[in-house]
Amino acid sequence: MIHRLAAHPTVKQFTRFAIIGFLNTAIDWTVFFALTSWVAWFGIHILVANTIAFLFGFTSSFTFNRRWTFRSTDPKVTRQVTTFLLVNLVGLAMNLAIVGGVYHASHSRLLSKAIAVVIVLFWNFLAGRTFAFKR
Repeated sequence: MIHRLAAHPTVKQFTRFAIIGFLNTAIDWTVFFALTSWVAWFGIHILVANTIAFLFGFTSSFTFNRRWTFRSTDPKVTRQVTTFLLVNLVGLAMNLAIVGGVYHASHSRLLSKAIAVVIVLFWNFLAGRTFAFKR
């Protein structure tokens, strides 16, 4: 049963998406924690730092997800990147709301980022698959 589930194309695709997501999360978190730890201004303005970190992660996310996760050969790259950007901007808005809300309640950068990443992962996969890289 588990073997058949793991062999399902959507599960394989989600696994690839999650691997790329792990890489992008590492990029995002590295940029976020570097900015908020090394530049005092960003320590106060964590949502700006979070947005900059998002942009770094987005760039690698689009490239790797287009080629490996969704194996897109669609020549309309501009449409795809625009749609993927819109999907990810909704994800960013969700991320900012979660980071802001959890940080306000807990004052924990780590907890706020962790909760946001888990929730937004599912949004980005489903919306990216449905809208940006639909076949």
